[in-house]
Amino acid sequence: MFPHLTHGHRKVLEALVRHGTAARAELAEASGYTRPAVTNLVRDLMDWGLVEEDNGAYVHTGRRGQPQKPVSLRSGAAYAFGIGFTAGALDLVAMDLGGRVAGRTRTPLVEPTPSAVLKTVQQQLESAYGKSHVVRWRQLGFGIGVPSDLPPEQAQAWNLAYRREELISYFANNLEGPAFIEAEPLACGIGERVFGIGARYQTYLIVHIGLEIGGALFIEGRPFRGGQGISGAGQIGQFFSDAQSPDGCDLMKTLTTAGFGVGDLSDLDVLPEAAQSVIDGWTESAAARLSVGLAKLSPFLGPDAIILTGRLSPSILKALAEAMQLGEGAPVVEASRLGAFQTAIGAAALPVFCNLLPQG
Repeated sequence: MFPHLTHGHRKVLEALVRHGTAARAELAEASGYTRPAVTNLVRDLMDWGLVEEDNGAYVHTGRRGQPQKPVSLRSGAAYAFGIGFTAGALDLVAMDLGGRVAGRTRTPLVEPTPSAVLKTVQQQLESAYGKSHVVRWRQLGFGIGVPSDLPPEQAQAWNLAYRREELISYFANNLEGPAFIEAEPLACGIGERVFGIGARYQTYLIVHIGLEIGGALFIEGRPFRGGQGISGAGQIGQFFSDAQSPDGCDLMKTLTTAGFGVGDLSDLDVLPEAAQSVIDGWTESAAARLSVGLAKLSPFLGPDAIILTGRLSPSILKALAEAMQLGEGAPVVEASRLGAFQTAIGAAALPVFCNLLPQG
């Protein structure tokens, strides 16, 4: 959509993603370019409609002449769609460039196969947007976050190590727009980088809690893929005992044992109030178990922060982060603030990240 973007343009856009509204002098410092170069890069980005000046504010640089107007990303310049799904439900969100949710839907999913996901997305797009300009000409593309805990028969159909290009072509051709596909933990990590708290940190570890525990490591703002490229990094589940792994399966088992039957993590939102004490007890235990595993892992990786993401409710993730204790000198632990649709929001960040930000 923006093939004319140079590395310099992307560095300026990345600085705006991280810092929000900023003066050109601040962008020069953040991007590593000179002030005159940044002035030219910002002029290009304004001409292309990607950034805009804040007419209500001025920045005094200490130099002679008129004070500068700060600039920021223009929210309506482009939109990206994100798709997140489980064995029984599909989330679809539309995000604008400023990080605002322009639309979202959650709908039942018959089965988590590529064809069923495509059909459901097409129906939701037609219902929510019809022939809207959002879909047609300001679209950066579609991102998909693929769960790592699908049933074996469906997991093979989504095997990114072998079928990535096939899946990208399938969705791009049928949705009439660029498609970007990543494993769910990595998609959530990119979502934090573009729209969430990951923008504050250069190096951070994603701990993704679904039915299993997954992860992703970001170094200098880029996902680390390991020597195997697509799937070699981020598999941190082995740092926790299989029998006592503090994951979604463990929580569901605990609730079921206590008399609160849970068939899917989405059921956590509709549990009776009496189940809260069970969830609180599990949270305390899970935080202790997470702390043991991550206390061993974090000194080796040395991240600035650990960010909890996943399919647990935002309140449970927040409670987990607050209860974890990794010891003196450990990285800060935070919970994602992207809400219940964080996987789909992370997926929507994929087209933004790949189209507009530096890749190396």
